[in-house]
This record gives sequence, C-alpha cells and structure tokens, in this order.
Amino acid sequence: MMGMTLDLTQEQLKAYRRFIKARDLVKLVKTKDNIQNPYIPHRDYLDSIQFENNNHPHFIQNDEWLEYKEASAEWWKIEPRFRHEERMRASRGDYGVEDSWDEDGSDVVDIYQYFKEE
Repeated sequence: MMGMTLDLTQEQLKAYRRFIKARDLVKLVKTKDNIQNPYIPHRDYLDSIQFENNNHPHFIQNDEWLEYKEASAEWWKIEPRFRHEERMRASRGDYGVEDSWDEDGSDVVDIYQYFKEE
C-alpha cells in the first residue's frame, strides 16, 4: 500500500512534528524507537507529596504529559480540514451498532409494576 503524503504549510508542519514528538515521548503510540523510554503517566501530575502540618497534598507537575496535551491541541486546531472530516466518529455512527448507546429492552420483570397492576 502506498503511503499518502500531506501537503502541509510550514506552520502545520511545525505543529505536526511537535505533536508527534510529544506523542511518542509519552508513548501514546508505542514504536520501536520509543519502547525503551521510561513510563510517563497519562495525567497532569506525576505524584503528590504530603507535608507535615499541611492539610492538602502538593502535586508534582507532569511536564511531558502537559506538553503532549498542548501540542495536540495546537495541531488539531490547524490540521488540514479533510483529516477532521474523514476521521471516524461514533457520534456519526461510523462504528456501527457495536458502539451504539441505544439500550435494548429488558427481559427483567418490574416486580413493583407487576404487583401494582394486580
């Protein structure tokens, strides 16, 4: 299969490269190049510290994850329009019934209604 190349502006190319670099650093997608990188939690903080005589914890900021979130937001703002339009979405029904939130009818008898009707 032949790969499709994107025609990106310089601004888009810069944002895309930043996004991919940040994505790979936090291992959102595991590749042969980043598999040996240390684990980075996918949350805004790394850990918390509880100091004596203090009623709330102090959080250690997760700079790598925050960079990923910022880089991805910037990329998604300026990505080519066709990528946004062609992206699959459950809200459009792109995944079919297996991702449907419609509830099937229940086979369980409502005992309250059953006795109320008698």
